[in-house]
Amino acid sequence: MQYTECRHENERPHSSLFVICFLSVFICAAALGTLRLYGLYLEHRISETAGRIEACRESNLDMSKKYSELLSPARIYSYARKELGMVNAENIRTVKVDNSDIMVAQAVVYPIEEETGFLDYINPFVRKAHAKN
Repeated sequence: MQYTECRHENERPHSSLFVICFLSVFICAAALGTLRLYGLYLEHRISETAGRIEACRESNLDMSKKYSELLSPARIYSYARKELGMVNAENIRTVKVDNSDIMVAQAVVYPIEEETGFLDYINPFVRKAHAKN
């Protein structure tokens, strides 16, 4: 009795080639799935950014409307009359001043006398730099 069934030597490389192909297909599928998930993530980020841009546009539009309302001449006029008590001037006159009067006014300069207190003598920096000078 002879053993009729025998293994071929080429059978083992076929099985290893099958495993390599299967692993390659699996890695490619995993890579494509990862790319798809990353694409969804980017799409989500883009939609969030577009939403923020739209909210900023609406806020900018509201602020520009408020700005134009605040600068309207009618509002300024009514605020000046009601809140500040301003009225229209009735007797408007123009006064013309000669240049010689201006030159005389500039030539006469009177020094301002400073009041010195006890704290001025203690602090040596008070006379050197003062807000009035």
